[in-house]
Amino acid sequence: MSPLSFTLSLLPLLPLALGALDAQTVKHPHNIKNPHRSQLKRAITNDASQVDGKSFDFIIAGGGVAGLTLASRLSEWNNVTVLCVEAGGDGTDVEDKIDIPGYSYLNSLTGSAYDWAYNTVAQVDSGGGTKYWPRGKGLGGSGAINGMFWGRPAEDEFDAWATLNPNADETWNWEELNKYIKKSENFTAPDADTQSKFSMVIDESAHGSDGPIQVGFTSYIFDACAAWIPAWKTLGFSGIDLAGGSTRGAMFSTSTINTHNQTRSDSKAGYIDPLPPRSNLVILTGQQVTAVLFNGSSDASGNIIASGVSFQSAQGAQSYSVQANKEVILAGGAVGSPQILQLSGIGPKETLSDLGITNRLDLPVGYNLQDHVSYSMYWSTPQGTFTWNNLSTSADLKASALQEYETSRTGLWTYVNEAVGYPSMADVMDSDTEAANYATTIASDLDSTVSDVTSWLSLPSNVAKGLRAQYEIQQKWMTSNIGQLEIILTMLGKGGNEMGIQVALQHPWSRGKILINSTDPFTQPAINPDYFGVGYDIDIIGYGSAFARRLAAASPLSDYMITEVYPGASVTGDALNNYTKTNCGTEYHPMGTCSMLPKDSGGVVDTTLTVYGTANLRVIDTSVAPLHLSAHTMAPTYGIAEKGADIIKKKYWKVVETANTTTTASGSDDSASTAAPGQATDTSVTEANKNGSSSESSSLSSGAKIGIGIGVGIGAAVGLAALIFFFFLRKKKTGAASTEKGWYDQRNPAAGWDNGDGAYKEAYNGSAAGGQAYPMAAFAGPGESSGRPDAPFAHSRTHSVDTMATADLASRAPMRSQSGYGLSGSSTPYRDDHSDDGHGIGAGGMEHGHQYPAPTGGTWPGEQRYQPVQPR
Repeated sequence: MSPLSFTLSLLPLLPLALGALDAQTVKHPHNIKNPHRSQLKRAITNDASQVDGKSFDFIIAGGGVAGLTLASRLSEWNNVTVLCVEAGGDGTDVEDKIDIPGYSYLNSLTGSAYDWAYNTVAQVDSGGGTKYWPRGKGLGGSGAINGMFWGRPAEDEFDAWATLNPNADETWNWEELNKYIKKSENFTAPDADTQSKFSMVIDESAHGSDGPIQVGFTSYIFDACAAWIPAWKTLGFSGIDLAGGSTRGAMFSTSTINTHNQTRSDSKAGYIDPLPPRSNLVILTGQQVTAVLFNGSSDASGNIIASGVSFQSAQGAQSYSVQANKEVILAGGAVGSPQILQLSGIGPKETLSDLGITNRLDLPVGYNLQDHVSYSMYWSTPQGTFTWNNLSTSADLKASALQEYETSRTGLWTYVNEAVGYPSMADVMDSDTEAANYATTIASDLDSTVSDVTSWLSLPSNVAKGLRAQYEIQQKWMTSNIGQLEIILTMLGKGGNEMGIQVALQHPWSRGKILINSTDPFTQPAINPDYFGVGYDIDIIGYGSAFARRLAAASPLSDYMITEVYPGASVTGDALNNYTKTNCGTEYHPMGTCSMLPKDSGGVVDTTLTVYGTANLRVIDTSVAPLHLSAHTMAPTYGIAEKGADIIKKKYWKVVETANTTTTASGSDDSASTAAPGQATDTSVTEANKNGSSSESSSLSSGAKIGIGIGVGIGAAVGLAALIFFFFLRKKKTGAASTEKGWYDQRNPAAGWDNGDGAYKEAYNGSAAGGQAYPMAAFAGPGESSGRPDAPFAHSRTHSVDTMATADLASRAPMRSQSGYGLSGSSTPYRDDHSDDGHGIGAGGMEHGHQYPAPTGGTWPGEQRYQPVQPR
């Protein structure tokens, strides 16, 4: 029998394999009413046995805003494998609570299984009690349960991140971060009547137009909100679009809402659900990453190498582990990422030693915590004023509004708070002179403030040095137009038919820390934001309260906000300060616990987001932000993740000179295939598996049975047949030029798809050539050529680097990495000035951070030719 005949003889087995898949009952697939939902199924499973003991190129700890963004972007290269591990569920059991905008306020997931439900330690300077700290736990993270605000800070605030990281080729400034935020954004402007009624100012050029995250406005807005911007104008402000690089003024904030169906657009809905099939991406839910694994090896520069991760579903449950062939990426947020690092032996030496944890790297993980602290004031409204109270207190209205929403995607359940504004320090003090005098006082006391905070929090000396640099920037902002407070109109009262104004501190002078106090990963760490620890914070929020009172009294808002009910107009001075401290809480925007700063200034990661002293461990989430912003943190987090994905891609692509277009990689395959997970070989992973297997193993879920059905049925019937048939063809074809490979032909460049052979291609095209594919280069340690293997990475990765093709998202507007989103800096290697991190001595005796070899044959992204990477 010929190879072709044998291949064809196996095809009748296909219905059996597919039948096994169809027979499975899907409990609640996303967008269940979509007639094409069968094409949208993702490789999402809660069965850890499917991945236990396997190896993936990239392992992402956390499936929130940043984690799913990274999972989607990295798996665009389908010759690499990506595993994303999320502690929470996939959301299919609570879809309405995620999708319906108004539910985030009146029927929220806080306090549920989709909330980490943290609590702070007792806040000595904020009433003495603990504060509730909800954080999203599930696919989409906090972006699946939050109030949906989508905003950017002022231009100078992102530029400050670059100022704090001098001499770095990888730049983190407004230009870079804003373009990556725009890359993730798909903005829809409201209709002209809505803009006119609510005095909105819209600058569509300031927004992204083809990203995966749908951004826009709710279909229903309370009539009273029409008084918001005119009241600010009464006080001398202007209505602005907050996305334009300046935040001083008033606006209706954009929300992460799909305006076509008025549902939440989170990272799962935007980056994962619309994907075409990607067997190289696996998303595991219900499993918490408990540690990063190390086997004791280091690269040539002495940086320790992460081998993989371990994870469990709960305390005492079976432990699993997987191997990382290339990198481990932490995306657990401001609490989760430092907790994982510390549990893995990376963190403050004294803290870890006290718990009996071997200290692999002494880094200030968990320090520099910054959070927006806020509280609300409430006013009575005229009889008949329609507010959220009408909805929250009437079961009949809730039911009828839900019926309207389900029928037409309109009505009360689409509303979320969107009316915001940001005043400067001069605005809230109502005097430029007073603001200047206050800034002068801060400057003269800067040394003592740093000394006090260092003493209160037992800061390491390098953290104290970085704190002073941050304070110097914050002091200058006191006399600038940068918003010091966020002022939000809330239509949800304090139990009655009130309207409220939320006052939120944007640039806290207080700093906190998050440190583990147990070796048990299921014991929450000690969270201490130290609210109002530095007295400037209560001063500033006090000025903000006075501003809120002036705003409520300004026409036409004064027609709706009649009498201050809480805390009451007579509550001023110390009484107001005490009320604020007692009634304040988080605005849900913690950051800074794995700060991107020079190592001698308290940094945990460099500007490539690589943890100092490691070869292949990164943190990519809001915890890397070194200084707080006058904005909600969701949009900046998407920007961090998008840029982080490109940084990783830049490290691994392999560029081939144009002159070599007739040369193929020796031994490389002529056809393209999608990578699949391999078997773990690293002893730190396999030994961890042996230990974990001593626990009672879990039974197979329906997901596992699906996996078995696919693996056995399709794998045997199609995979084996295809390999035999392919081998037959290979014997007849030798010495093929790279231009003969249909997979790499530059067909259909405008759309970024290669329809000639069905292969997806990422349209990183800067010219008419377009449509290039980006192969992953073999791993190279810092400072070494990608052609020379590093002994510690001798474990197998051949399953993932032999061919190349990429898949764009099949969303409404296809996502493509356009040339305008290239990485910052020159074509020289990345250089980050840091001390004693073991990456070589540069000009002037300065030691540099991780250095990635510059691409040859042109500047990335440019017009280059690519070839498959030779496996090793």
